[in-house]
Amino acid sequence: MFQKIRVQLVTLNAAVLLILLLVSGMALYLFLEHRLLERVDDGLRDMQLVAVQQMPDRLVVRPNGRTLDMPMVTIVYDNQGGVVQQAPDSQFVNGDLEALRDLKISDVPQSIKLDGHSYRVLTALAPSVQVTQANPFFPAGLDVTNVQRTLQVVRNIDAEEDVLSTLLVVIVTGTLLGAALTVGAGFFLAGRALVPIRQAWERQQQFVADASHELRTPLAVVQSHSELMLRHPTETVQEQSRNVAVVLKETKRMTKLVSDLLTLARTDSNQLLIEGRALRLDEVVRDVTEDYRLMAELQEMELHTQIHGHLELIGDENRIRQLLVILLDNALKYTMEGGSIEVICRQIGPALELKVSDTGIGIAPDDLPRIFDRFYRGDKARTRAEGGSGLGLSIAQWIVEAHHGKIRAESTLHRGTTVTVSLPTKS
Repeated sequence: MFQKIRVQLVTLNAAVLLILLLVSGMALYLFLEHRLLERVDDGLRDMQLVAVQQMPDRLVVRPNGRTLDMPMVTIVYDNQGGVVQQAPDSQFVNGDLEALRDLKISDVPQSIKLDGHSYRVLTALAPSVQVTQANPFFPAGLDVTNVQRTLQVVRNIDAEEDVLSTLLVVIVTGTLLGAALTVGAGFFLAGRALVPIRQAWERQQQFVADASHELRTPLAVVQSHSELMLRHPTETVQEQSRNVAVVLKETKRMTKLVSDLLTLARTDSNQLLIEGRALRLDEVVRDVTEDYRLMAELQEMELHTQIHGHLELIGDENRIRQLLVILLDNALKYTMEGGSIEVICRQIGPALELKVSDTGIGIAPDDLPRIFDRFYRGDKARTRAEGGSGLGLSIAQWIVEAHHGKIRAESTLHRGTTVTVSLPTKS
């Protein structure tokens, strides 16, 4: 699936870049062509003006010392299409002259190919001239009083065509090379871009698989005990109290698991918001630890609390309570009889620090970096027996990060674990 998406992304990016390169290349080509021909056309018009100014007095067109920025050829035709004058002489022969003569009179210069060369030609009507038999430029015996003349100014544009051809080659080569590089680089970058998406997808798949597995176990237990009770329909509730208790326990476990799953799903979709209000962290810690003190005594553990001063915080009180409950649940779950749990709450600089330490079984060094991963448990068999699902610390991490805080864990195997939470006073 991801390979197909990768190919689609590369194809789309390459197509878009190819179009952009082609459009920009053609725009550059057309702009340069316009500028080059505009310069040529301006020169043709200048030469035409010079020629027209001289023609009433003479047919030979010469600039009279005026320096032009380009070499040009001027051709004068009579009203019969005959060449009256070509300057410089003999630049074009009969075949070329016929092609030039066929060009229409226009104010806009035209392009033409002659013998493999490119020319720009401006064709215009010239002032008529009175011609008699004594006129040296016409054959003797021509009885014409007025001759309408046509003037052409011709400019070789091979150099400009070479520039445009070279530019076109550069554009095409650059476009193809850019497309090839885009495909290569795009394939690499698309792979890099898809890495977090692939990881998120794999996490989601793993999340669904783990959730299904976690729900399957209590559901199987509920089903088996329910079937067991159905086999003895005549027995009283008291006689089936053990089976009823197991069903009730597993139902509560499923309820908590579903609630945790719903919480994590809402956090992933940003549907769960933090309500920031002023609260007293010292009072929250005091209330929660008092509720857990009796539970610790029943398990023959000691729960100590150190609260330093009045600690005010901007945050969600319900989520802060949930955070502390998760940490204390884990501490009670993994601390043996005779052990102790200590809760310290104090202010350090601009942040409040909440520390929960226990003398429990600890966490192996290999497991410590992953304890905040969803469904991760170091000793899965023991954790499941204790009723854990591996979601508590993931929720705790989300609560802390939602308050712009930090959470970290330190542990020594068989000696205990310390979880430290740092929360800014104004989050």
